[in-house]
Amino acid sequence: MRTLTIICATVAVLTGVTACAGGNEQPAEAPISTSVAPTAVPGETSKPADKPVSVTTTPAIPPPSAASPGEQPPACPSTAGWGTGPKDAAGSTTDALYLVRAGRHDCYDRVVFSINGSGGAGFSVRYVPLVTADPSDKPLPVPGDAVLQVVVRAPEQGADYSGHQPGKVLAQTGDYLYAPEQLGGWATLRAVRFAGFFEGQCTFAVGVRAQLPFRAFTQLDTVNQLRQVVLDIAH
Repeated sequence: MRTLTIICATVAVLTGVTACAGGNEQPAEAPISTSVAPTAVPGETSKPADKPVSVTTTPAIPPPSAASPGEQPPACPSTAGWGTGPKDAAGSTTDALYLVRAGRHDCYDRVVFSINGSGGAGFSVRYVPLVTADPSDKPLPVPGDAVLQVVVRAPEQGADYSGHQPGKVLAQTGDYLYAPEQLGGWATLRAVRFAGFFEGQCTFAVGVRAQLPFRAFTQLDTVNQLRQVVLDIAH
């Protein structure tokens, strides 16, 4: 495993993953890998020639079947049934959450939280009126007409038990991992803000344009042995 940091790197287009909501791990079928090289933090040392982190995705969603005469087929059948209710998955890990990325798809915007290990990681995602910093409870507003509170049950980089850079905080509470100006023109996503680390879990505020359906699940990057918590928000 590599020592990396919580950073942001915009991915223009990532191919969709066929997955079920509610935290179920998705099977890997006919993977297509899109690689994004992590960016080094000034003053930090990293292992030589770090391999890019791979996101395993499935082929593009096939076109919907023909609709009955006079019936308009759904624009995005892949997002049907997602819903706006809370999504939770049990479990936790001591492996470090070290990387956050966002990407655009035809029917949804995606945020991926990468954990430096293959162990199970639980999560909780829900719409809230306002996300507050953990543990200070300081309000952390984000752009958009709705906000998702995302809790990933893994420690932040430097607060884990790997023995690397003990106690060093590599992302400050309140930092924008994706600022509004980086997401100009995106259909759904407005901002991603780090809301802090406390008692073994990391919290994020994800600003979206409205209270839209979403799904959340975990998947395993078997090449790099990384666990990923994936959040998809419909357009």
